[in-house]
Amino acid sequence: MGFSVEMNWEIITNKQAERLDERNFRLIKDNYQMFPLDHPLPIHTFAEKVPFGKAVIHRVEWESHRTTIEYELVSLTSVN
Repeated sequence: MGFSVEMNWEIITNKQAERLDERNFRLIKDNYQMFPLDHPLPIHTFAEKVPFGKAVIHRVEWESHRTTIEYELVSLTSVN
């Protein structure tokens, strides 16, 4: 028995990220999604928008058909 997994090379928040502290955030996404860990990735508010910075994912958790990621915003190139 298998299940569907989506591989992502960028973070799209859809303005749903929860701030944990000054530079760290948590984002819950639907379905099972894979992300590279400990590697800077472009971060967008929406898929059609240009990236506003780079983030490094430090934690990924899969549970109940949802993916939770915790990431650190490491660079900011523009203000949303």
